[in-house]
Amino acid sequence: MGTAALLLATFFNAAVLAPPARAAGLVTVTLTFDDAHVDQMAAAAYMNSKGLHGTFYTPSGFLNSDSLHMTTAQALALQTAGNEIGGHTVTHPDLTLTDTAEQQRQICDDRTNLTNMGLRITSFAYPYAASSPAIESVVSACGYNSARGLGDIASQIPASAGSPLAETMPPADPFLTKAPDQLDNTWTLQNMEDLTLKAEPGGGWMQYTFHHINVPGNPLDVTTANFNALIDFLAAEQAAGRVTVKTVDQVMGGAVKPLAANGPTPPAPITSGNLLRNPGFETAGSVVGGPPDCWVPGSYGTNTYTTSTVTTAHTGTAAEQLVVSAYTDGDAKVLPPLDTGQCTPTVTPGHRYTMSAWYTSTANTQFEVYYRLGQGNWQYWTSSPLYLPATAYTQVTYESPPMPAGATAMSMALTLLSTGTLVTDDYSLTDGLTTPGAFQPITPARLLDTRTSSGPVAPNGTVSFQVGGVNGIPATVSAVTFNLTVANPTSNGFVTAYASGTTRPNASNVNYAKGQIVPNSVTVPVGTDGKVTLFNASVVGTAQLIADVSGYYLSGTVAAPGAFQPIAPTRFLDTRSPTAPPVAAKGTVSFQVGGVSGIPSSVSAVTFNLTVADAKSDGFVTAYASGSAAVPNASNVNYAAGQIVPNSVTVPVGTDGKVALFNASVGTANLIADVSGYYLAGTPTLPGTFQPVAPTRFLDTRTPTPATPATADGTVSFLIGGANGVPTSASAATFNLTVANPTSFGFITAYASGGTLPNASNVNFAKGQIVPNCVTVPIGADGKVNLYNRSNGTTQLIADVSGYFL
Repeated sequence: MGTAALLLATFFNAAVLAPPARAAGLVTVTLTFDDAHVDQMAAAAYMNSKGLHGTFYTPSGFLNSDSLHMTTAQALALQTAGNEIGGHTVTHPDLTLTDTAEQQRQICDDRTNLTNMGLRITSFAYPYAASSPAIESVVSACGYNSARGLGDIASQIPASAGSPLAETMPPADPFLTKAPDQLDNTWTLQNMEDLTLKAEPGGGWMQYTFHHINVPGNPLDVTTANFNALIDFLAAEQAAGRVTVKTVDQVMGGAVKPLAANGPTPPAPITSGNLLRNPGFETAGSVVGGPPDCWVPGSYGTNTYTTSTVTTAHTGTAAEQLVVSAYTDGDAKVLPPLDTGQCTPTVTPGHRYTMSAWYTSTANTQFEVYYRLGQGNWQYWTSSPLYLPATAYTQVTYESPPMPAGATAMSMALTLLSTGTLVTDDYSLTDGLTTPGAFQPITPARLLDTRTSSGPVAPNGTVSFQVGGVNGIPATVSAVTFNLTVANPTSNGFVTAYASGTTRPNASNVNYAKGQIVPNSVTVPVGTDGKVTLFNASVVGTAQLIADVSGYYLSGTVAAPGAFQPIAPTRFLDTRSPTAPPVAAKGTVSFQVGGVSGIPSSVSAVTFNLTVADAKSDGFVTAYASGSAAVPNASNVNYAAGQIVPNSVTVPVGTDGKVALFNASVGTANLIADVSGYYLAGTPTLPGTFQPVAPTRFLDTRTPTPATPATADGTVSFLIGGANGVPTSASAATFNLTVANPTSFGFITAYASGGTLPNASNVNFAKGQIVPNCVTVPIGADGKVNLYNRSNGTTQLIADVSGYFL
């Protein structure tokens, strides 16, 4: 009885003395979005339409990078609409695999970059949720108020069982706030709603993390239907007073801190020899048991893999092993990190890079290559052919295409694209394009259009345009190849192209009549200021000029076989002179190149502008090496009676140092040749050097019967690399492109197969015309060149190849 009374009294006293019970606080919900994917914009619009706002963690290097990521303007629009932009590093690395200096660059520089764009930055999220106490300190020192992790809150993920139902308010560690695992395509709508419903009785903070909205097939996708339904649910819960939806900044509070100093300058890059750091994996990384210094694991798609350092090395004591145990798609590899400069080698736009590695593998492998724009925008670039499995160490070598304009660094590695085991060692990466006179093709780029810039060129006036230092072209180049188009001339005339700062030569590149649109390919030296000058030789008429650059030549002392030496355009032939009568019908005229005007006596090929004048009948001219057994089945200039028609020609030179010109006509014609450069004799072996071939017809849509013309707004592709003796490794080709029998006006654009259609033209034509033009253009990875017919009508196309670049 006494015991019972004592227990009752104790219970009573406890009930009286305990604080009164109260309802748990509202659950605070935050909607976060990682990686600046552009598909998040539509999601934000729906969310904002319901009065909800979110936090968008944005790697500054991803902004403006491509069509899949947001622009700065879109990020600013999100902020203006009431959303928050947060930091997410510059390039999205695993920070635990980087040193302190790289961590500072990734975190501090990212905040600086975003702030300089006009964004208010107080919150941070760790890429891959990879953090440590030391990294938290860096985040704090860089001026952030908080940083988010992942995977610390209970959800339907089995591994999260036993975790808390919500983060505390305020968080115990503001620089590692807890959140559930990221949402992906395995989550149901009920799974997503349950995060909030199960947290409501106890209150706290619930952070949702999205990556993709409505990107079918992506493992991190959430459908639009599920996302919108979740937003509707949260809006209803907020209206009912059970939750409140806030951004991270609204939850954490605090002033915007001053910007911290940017991270240290990256170490000086290796500029010669092997450009890779730790190419043989001999130096261990900063993480015990982790990847070697300056190498990290990476993958995309759906696969399961592990990496480890093994002792079965090709040389030294270390090699890197990759095991893919389960595979659906994508690939896995160990590669130099996609960083801001700590490890990855710097590169030069336009150069090609030779990579090699020793490997053993139970499955096919290939090189996968990435490049960086600026300091943070990493892009997948290209892949090598597949290499077969190998039981003993085998070396493979791959030469990249020309490095794209704006590229600043690159990363590459052998990969696995299936289950298997790959062991790699002794990587090498070297700069493959340093030869003076080597040609570097680029995607055709419009570097001059007076219709949108300076206006028409005055009579006997000039216009200059910058080549060196723009569009990824080195500041110093010896010569440039571009398609020059004259449009809307108000009188007859011609245009002369020459190096800026030099005396205008007695030569012409494009002859035109009033109202014509006339194109011609030009190869010409570049001035010391990096510019080319165009002179409009017309007494009374103005003309609009357009220049579409397709490649350039490296400067320096030319010595390698197949290297190009530009010269100031010089007249080598003019049959209008009293001592050189017009070329007879079906007749041939030759002119000396080797041993003339400083040109060596033995050269492999020559580039010149060929002009037909005073033609008495229709016809065409074929240029070829003097001494050839027969006139090739090719053409360089097609003309009508009375026309003045120019065209650029690159053609082999005969053993006697001469070039022959055959006049395929029943009437006479005068011919003028203005030489602008030559290629050194010998067998070319270095990247960018030129191998001439006897002009050969690679494409003629008129045959076989019936003809298959290029359709309106259609594309014709034809094979160059791997055809007619041209190697599959050829980077670019020179060919004469002829348009015949067009049923409407238009123009043709030539570009590498697999590339994006450039804003450029090569041949402009009117209905019924036969119009030729020389084209120098990159070859696609499949060995093909595309010809796009921008016209409402069909047209026949003929391509006569006269050489290729290694």
